[in-house]
Amino acid sequence: MNDLYELANLDELIDEIESGMDIEFYIYGFRYNISWRNDKPFICACPDGKAVFFNTTTEMMEEFKINGLPLKDIWQDIKIIHM
Repeated sequence: MNDLYELANLDELIDEIESGMDIEFYIYGFRYNISWRNDKPFICACPDGKAVFFNTTTEMMEEFKINGLPLKDIWQDIKIIHM
């Protein structure tokens, strides 16, 4: 896991999501995927988690929580597997 990418800032994560990138990452020992379907961003635990859809990337950053914290507050702990 030494080759994982760390984000420079929250805007980098938001920009990559909004560009349509599929993003797979680790956080707190769990693997997640962020992607798009029907023009809406979603996030799910890998490999078999249920997709949680949002209207916007901002909504995802504010409303999706891991360990009770919104993504916008824990982006520094995300380790990108690929995007």
